[in-house]
Amino acid sequence: MAKYLKAELVDLIEVLDAYGQASGIMLIRAEEWGDRAVPIVIGPVETLSIKKALGEVDFPRPLSHDLFVEILEALGAVIEKVTIDALVSNTYTATIYVRDIDGKLHTFDSRPSDSIALAVRVNADIYIAESLSNYAEDINKYYKPLGGKVTD
Repeated sequence: MAKYLKAELVDLIEVLDAYGQASGIMLIRAEEWGDRAVPIVIGPVETLSIKKALGEVDFPRPLSHDLFVEILEALGAVIEKVTIDALVSNTYTATIYVRDIDGKLHTFDSRPSDSIALAVRVNADIYIAESLSNYAEDINKYYKPLGGKVTD
């Protein structure tokens, strides 16, 4: 059974892909890793959604993640935690843990970007599989020397 560590979203860095489209890199770190974090590349829509949840951008209408949280709340369910589980065929996997109104825990396979977008909105705990430390990188490589973020 995999061992999990309490984790956090250290930063969400916007980057341009080869076609000039904005996407993002989530840096997910366990406290035990110090200045190392797992970089997970995500799409532009997910980047916008997480930035909205962090209060960095405003959007006049609810995004899909906002709607999902509203539906869960209306049904009396809560997101208890999310986990970043593994790297399979160059794709990270994640799980969302939802407790329903009767106290039953449900798990849902998810993309890490969706898991984080939801966790940030509801302040749910984030955990990362300890084995993913093999993919952790020095977070300083994602910043320019004067504190500016890498954009290329």
